[in-house]
Amino acid sequence: MPSAPGPVKEERAEREDIALLVPFFGVVLLMPPLLNLFEGLLSPLGVPVEVLYLFGVWLLVIAGAVLLSRRRQFRVLTPGTAVPESRPAVPADPAGDA
Repeated sequence: MPSAPGPVKEERAEREDIALLVPFFGVVLLMPPLLNLFEGLLSPLGVPVEVLYLFGVWLLVIAGAVLLSRRRQFRVLTPGTAVPESRPAVPADPAGDA
């Protein structure tokens, strides 16, 4: 049975555009003017709010990248090509007998 055709070019281009937005918004949110908005504020636990903001943005960028990588195929297979099988790594012979 033939495999399903890959996404059309427009859909693929749209997904690539979305993938470029994740690092862009990460950089914008980590700019000093936005980080300085939280300067001097302490959370109830005594941790500076700017540290919480910094790590929160960092985790959101990672989560966005993970979600996009699961949703999007980076290699589009043309119809008729086989999907490469993942083979377990063969351990090297420690004794050197091979």
